[in-house]
Amino acid sequence: MKLADYLEQEAVSDAEFARLIGVKRQAVHRYRRGTRFPDRKILSKIQTVTNGSVTANDFVETAE
Repeated sequence: MKLADYLEQEAVSDAEFARLIGVKRQAVHRYRRGTRFPDRKILSKIQTVTNGSVTANDFVETAE
């Protein structure tokens, strides 16, 4: 599941999610838009906070 989809589904704001994973709101905004890729430590936090709904693979675009 994409981060943007998760945040919308769970009605979590960028600011709240940023607080949960220990980054700035702007970073979450960039992760959602795909203009920034989280480092390993943050990826791990994202996976933990989302209970595995969002993983590192969800940040990688796949060609069909």
